[in-house]
Amino acid sequence: KKILIVHTSWYKDYISEMLSISKEILEDFDCIFAVAPGALELAALARHKILNFPFKGVLFLGIVIRGETSHYDLVTQETFRSISNLSINNCGVAFINNVICVENKKQLEARLVKNTSNNAKALIQLMNEKSS
Repeated sequence: KKILIVHTSWYKDYISEMLSISKEILEDFDCIFAVAPGALELAALARHKILNFPFKGVLFLGIVIRGETSHYDLVTQETFRSISNLSINNCGVAFINNVICVENKKQLEARLVKNTSNNAKALIQLMNEKSS
């Protein structure tokens, strides 16, 4: 019943809120936490952890807010691609991506609670489905 929660280190207040929501919903599980420097490093860190420990599920928590350069597009696309590839290559583990990509903090605040709650619940549902 071990779950890995991998989160970014950016936007600490918002990430703390995401962690609190996730911990509450996943309270019946043994949650292990890992901190990645940013969204691009999430999948590689999760891969390292799942190679060393048997996890039933992995929840990714992160935030990417558009800036004034094309960096946003690159980060969002690569983050989602790498998480998707990790899940395909480790199909026995349930993976849920709760990296929230937004234009601004107002959009983030409007989505943070609902997205995080729904995705933590989705992780439980996916783990149950993969166990049956």
